[in-house]
Amino acid sequence: MDAHAITLAHSHEFAITSLLELGHPHIAGITITSPDQWEQHRAEVILLDHHLLQHHSLASWSELPCTLVLPESLCGGEVAEQNHKQTIVLPRGADPQLTLKAIGFAAEHTRLRQQNASLNRQLKNKGEGLERLVEVGIALSGESDLEQLLEKILAEGQRLLDCDAASLFLIDHSEEPASLLFKLTRNASIDVPFKEHRMPMDKSSIAGYSAITGETLKIDDAYTLDDDLPYQFNRSFDLAMGYRTVNMAVLPMIDQQQKIVGVLEFINRKREADSKLTIPALTESMVYPFDQEALSLLQALASQAAVAIENRRLLNDVHNLFDGFVQASVFAIEQRDPTTSGHSFRVADLCESVAASFDASGEFKHIRFREEQIRELRFAALLHDFGKVGVREHVLTKAKKLSTAGCEMLRYRVALAKSKLHNQSLEQLLNLAISKHGLTPELRSQIERERDTECGQLDEYLEAILTANEPTMLAEGTFEHLERIKAHLVQDCHGNLRGLISEEEFQALSIPKGSLSTAERKEIESHVNHTIDFLRLIPWTDSLKHVPLIAGAHHEKLDGKGYPNQLPAEQIPFQSRIMTVCDIYDALTASDRPYKPAMPRERALSILEFEAKDGMLDSQVVRVFIEAQCFLAVEGKRYGFTPPAPASEYQHHVCDYDLHLDHKH
Repeated sequence: MDAHAITLAHSHEFAITSLLELGHPHIAGITITSPDQWEQHRAEVILLDHHLLQHHSLASWSELPCTLVLPESLCGGEVAEQNHKQTIVLPRGADPQLTLKAIGFAAEHTRLRQQNASLNRQLKNKGEGLERLVEVGIALSGESDLEQLLEKILAEGQRLLDCDAASLFLIDHSEEPASLLFKLTRNASIDVPFKEHRMPMDKSSIAGYSAITGETLKIDDAYTLDDDLPYQFNRSFDLAMGYRTVNMAVLPMIDQQQKIVGVLEFINRKREADSKLTIPALTESMVYPFDQEALSLLQALASQAAVAIENRRLLNDVHNLFDGFVQASVFAIEQRDPTTSGHSFRVADLCESVAASFDASGEFKHIRFREEQIRELRFAALLHDFGKVGVREHVLTKAKKLSTAGCEMLRYRVALAKSKLHNQSLEQLLNLAISKHGLTPELRSQIERERDTECGQLDEYLEAILTANEPTMLAEGTFEHLERIKAHLVQDCHGNLRGLISEEEFQALSIPKGSLSTAERKEIESHVNHTIDFLRLIPWTDSLKHVPLIAGAHHEKLDGKGYPNQLPAEQIPFQSRIMTVCDIYDALTASDRPYKPAMPRERALSILEFEAKDGMLDSQVVRVFIEAQCFLAVEGKRYGFTPPAPASEYQHHVCDYDLHLDHKH
C-alpha cells in the first residue's frame, strides 16, 4: 500500500481509531456529511455508510472526483448503474484489515485517475496550444502593415496563454550604440497611457538583458528577484498605475539569421482568462507561473514574430527601394526638362485624388481602388514621361520654328543681299560717273531710292520671317506672305540665285501651332514608346505589373485617335483614363511654362468637359475630377527639384495638351 498520506472522508459515526491501530499512521480522517463539503478538503477516499447515504444518493457521491468505499450491504444493485471504476465494494463481513487495504487501493486509484486526467489535460492543452500557434502564424503572415503586425503579435500572445499584459520592444540600429524602442504595450485590466519611446539597451533592464544575451527569462515574482542578478524589475509603473506585476516571461525575437530583432514581455498569466487584476493584493492568488510548456509556446511565437517582422521590414525595404528608384527616375526626368519641373508629381497627386474620390463617391460605388492599385497608378503617373530621355535634345530645346543657327543664317542672308544691293548701286553710280553721259543728280537719286526700297523690302521680309518664327499656342492666320518671301530671289555667297527662304525653311515657318514640324511632333510623341520600352525592362512585382500598360496609354483617347497605338476605348485601362484627364489638366494650367501662360482653372475644366462630350475623355472621370474638386490636391503646393530656367532656355514638355491636336475652344 502507498506510504503517502491518505485523506479519508467519513461520517461522524465512523471510528477511524480502529484502522490506525492496525499500523497505518498516514490516514487523515475528515468528517463529512454531504458531497458539497468535499471541495473544502478534497479527500481522496470517501468511506460511505448508511448515515452518508441516508440524505444523499450514491449517484450524488459518485459525481465527486475521488474513489468511494462502501459495504456491499448498502449498495444493492445501484453500484452497477454507477461508474464502477470509482467505487470499491467491501464484501459482507469484511474485517478492519481488509477495509484498510481497500482504502489504500482506493487512494491509489484516485491518484492514478488524477494523474491520468492531468496528462490528458496537458495533452489537450498542448494540442490546442499548437493549433492556436498555427492560427497565430497564419494571422501574422497575412498582416501587411508593420504597426498592425506588432499589435497582432502582442494580442495573439496574450490570447495564447491568457496573459493580462504584454509589451514589445524593437532593437534600433539606426544610431550607435543601438537602443531599445519601446514600441507597444497592452494591458487587459487597466488603461495604460502610452507613448512610444527609446531606452538604453543594457543589461540593467530585463528587456535589455534579454536583447543583449538572447536569453529567455522566466520570472515567477518580479518583486523577489535576487540582488546579485544583473537586471532588476522597475516598479515605478506598478506604483504609478496601482498594478502588481507578478510573473513574467521575457523572450528575445530571433529571426532565421539568428539576429535578435526585439523582445517580447508577457506578464501575469491568469487562472481565469476574463478576470481583471485591479486589486494588487489579490493578484498573486489570481495568476500562476509560466511553465516550460508555456515558455515553449511563447518561444515559438517569438520566432514567428521575428520572421514576420523581418519579412515586413524586407517588404518595406523593397517598397522603399522602388520608391527611391522612382524618385531618382523622376529626378532624372526633371533635370532633363527643368522648366517643367513638378509635372510628374502634380499628375501623380491628381491621380491619387481622383482614385480616392471614386472610393468616396456613392454614385460610382462600383468603382473601387485597392491600395496596391492606387500605388500602381501613382508609380505609372510619376514615370509616364520617363521616355522623354529618348527624345533628341535639339527637338526638346527647339524654342522657335527655326533653330537659332537657322535664324542667324537668315539674318546673314538678308544682310548679304542688302550688301549686294549697296554694291550694285555703287557700281552703277561709278559706271555712270565715268560714262560719257555723266552722273546727274536725278539719276543718283533714282538709283539710291531704288536701292533703299529694295533694302527696305528685305528688312520687311526679315521682320515677317522673325514674326512667323514665333510659335503660337493656337493655329492663327495664314502664311501667304511667306510664299512671296520664298519667291524673292537673292544671290548667295557663291553668286547663285535662290529664294530668300528655302522650301525647308518655308515649311518650318508655316507651322500653324507651336514650333515643331510634323516629324518633330512625331518624335515628341515617341516619348510614350520610350516610356513603355523602359518600364518593361523593370521586373515589377505582381501588384505593380500593370505600370507599363497604364503609363503607356496616357495619350490614348476613347475615340481611338490617341497615340501611340490608337487604342479603342475598351482597351484603355481605367487608371490610364484617370491619368489622361489629370495630365491634360496640368498641361493646361501649369504656371511653369516659359513659352505659354497658365490657363485659368475654369477654362481648363470647360475644355475637359468638352473633350468628354466629344468622346475623347472618360466622362465619369471628368465628372468626378470636377465635382470632387480633385484639382485642389495640387494647389498651394511647391513641386520640382530645381527652379524654372529662364524663358530663353525652355524645353518642350512632351505632354503639353496633345501636340498633334488643334484646340480652339
